[in-house]
Amino acid sequence: MDLRELRLFLVLSEELHFGRAAARLGLTTSRVSQTVRTLERKLGGQRLFRRTSRVVELTDTGRALRAELAPAVAGLDRVLRTAAFRGGGPGVVRVGLLNAASGVDVLSRAIERFEATYPGATVRLSTTPFDDRLGPLRRREVDLVVARLPLDEPDIVVGPVLSHADQRVVMLGRTHPLADRADLSIEDLAGHDIRRPYGLTAQQAEATCPARTPSGRPIRFVDAPVDDNAELLYLLARGRLVHATVAPFAAHFQHPDVVAIPLRDLPPSTCALVGLRDVADPNRDALLDMVEELPERC
Repeated sequence: MDLRELRLFLVLSEELHFGRAAARLGLTTSRVSQTVRTLERKLGGQRLFRRTSRVVELTDTGRALRAELAPAVAGLDRVLRTAAFRGGGPGVVRVGLLNAASGVDVLSRAIERFEATYPGATVRLSTTPFDDRLGPLRRREVDLVVARLPLDEPDIVVGPVLSHADQRVVMLGRTHPLADRADLSIEDLAGHDIRRPYGLTAQQAEATCPARTPSGRPIRFVDAPVDDNAELLYLLARGRLVHATVAPFAAHFQHPDVVAIPLRDLPPSTCALVGLRDVADPNRDALLDMVEELPERC
């Protein structure tokens, strides 16, 4: 049985859409269909997918195969990546992050294990710009970036999660009219100047602070580009704006005249390591494996 057929089956079982699976694999839709039929014949004619004009779903046989096959292929991939890594010698993995607020404890432990396992290998951390958080990755200046989810970009693949329960908060000056509240809702933010999220995709920006409240009132975003966290805290302390963010950021970057108030009607935030989809780099993948294997992750 061809390993490529098994990989194709796993991709299709994730996407449950022949067109999307074909795009991920760089194949035509007809080639995907043909490969599935070939695999089914090799398995004694058992159907793996149930396909109608509207949906694609796994059969019971398909679900059972996926449950047993996915960890086996993942383990084989780790073995092959490790062999490729060792064959190419120690390397450098460049990781970009906006700040040290979220997920860095998990990342640090993974880096320690990575550098201990592969003597001579190094992880270099760099700061990504406020207004261009994915730019360094797309320009191939870094190999991985710590990014907020959701992130659904065709050229980017989402890797292991670093933190998945970061509470949403609002940072504002102590003299702001909302500063005495125990918590806030999105409705409370209408009518106040909210710093426009910079350097985020439309999905990420909406998850950080929706453009409209649940009742339909518009959120008043203001352009307040900043170069660093110190400048942001200064503007908040002066009462110039309100900043929607996450609790780890507020805890890490504090100012005596700035408070952080929980935003009760937004779900917790998740951050993960992300990389370019078209990159094959055993150094990068070896570090990702280290993150995946941390028992205390998240």
